[in-house]
Amino acid sequence: MKRNILITMGILILTGFAVQGFVGAIGGLFLTTLVGIVYGTAKKDKKLVKWSASALLITIFCTMICYFCIMALNGGHPAKGM
Repeated sequence: MKRNILITMGILILTGFAVQGFVGAIGGLFLTTLVGIVYGTAKKDKKLVKWSASALLITIFCTMICYFCIMALNGGHPAKGM
């Protein structure tokens, strides 16, 4: 069953990347970490919960860095130039 959940996580990330590019990959990673935390909690798999929570924190941190870089490059306006 753990193999199936890992395959599902991979499909979510690749689908997000294929549909929306880099932003979709971040969204897919965010979803997979939530799926991993829920699945690990339901199956009482502490290792999966720990790694999923770590990946969630890294994803949130990277998202914040990307957002602030976009804000800095566009002079504080995220939609400028679109």
